[in-house]
Amino acid sequence: MALRYVFAVCCFLASLSFAQSFSERFDTAWRLVNERYWDLSRLTVDWSEVRTRYENEAASAVDEASFYAVLERMYDEIGDNHSVFVPPDKVLEIRSSYGDLPCLGVFGQTNLTSLGHVSYELLDNHIAYIELPDLASDFVASHVREAVQALETAGADAYILDIRGNPGGRLVSMMQIAGIFTTGFLWRTITNWTLPLPYPAIGSPETEDPLIILIDGGVNSAAEGLAGALQKRERATIIGETSAGNVEAVMPFCLRDGSQAWIATGVLAPIGGPTWEGVGVIPDVESSSESALKTALRYLKENP
Repeated sequence: MALRYVFAVCCFLASLSFAQSFSERFDTAWRLVNERYWDLSRLTVDWSEVRTRYENEAASAVDEASFYAVLERMYDEIGDNHSVFVPPDKVLEIRSSYGDLPCLGVFGQTNLTSLGHVSYELLDNHIAYIELPDLASDFVASHVREAVQALETAGADAYILDIRGNPGGRLVSMMQIAGIFTTGFLWRTITNWTLPLPYPAIGSPETEDPLIILIDGGVNSAAEGLAGALQKRERATIIGETSAGNVEAVMPFCLRDGSQAWIATGVLAPIGGPTWEGVGVIPDVESSSESALKTALRYLKENP
């Protein structure tokens, strides 16, 4: 399960009892999407028609495994690369993936210092380089803050934050990392079931030095929100390729039988601006992913 599918880790208890019939449990799973999905008009299917096609099959399932397979296929109809139905036997597997990500390759660096999955180095001309491969690993935000503190002590005058290929992760990590570089309310979530919810940068800034963020088409979810919000605030210059445009905020609903329904209940957007969903973060300076770092170094040389 790609980490870009996860923005929130809050669970809400739905009215589904293991003792209920398959029909009743199906109804709950279907209604969660019908009532909580951020914009049903964006779907390529009619959600009411989807119910008609799957309801009888779910009600007549021969066992739990068959029933959950029906719900998984029904949620696949949503087709947003975010919303999924997770049977009980897969929940533990997915939970264990948080903070247990494989290491991503270092983009040509040889003297990196590592803090968990965060790596950093002071390059020539007092340029600090930080590689941030995900926003889901344990302590990722505190590791970025420690890296910036060490780089400030070492004499950094400018920063390059490399999030190429970052699949996203936790919303709170996005907020905490933004707080290392700026303050204030930077985001809002757009839903059809509540007023927009504002989100602030968390923590005290460690530096006011120029900041460049490297992105590419592999940047998703909370990582897009981080880059896009700092760009919107004019705190960072974005270099690279347009990001994926997957910023649907997923909320897991925990059901009493141990299963979970992950539903995109909203989309992330900057304060005072349109969502990045379906559009992506557009770089200020376009560059291929492979040459983004060289482009950033050249940009800093030309714009001291």
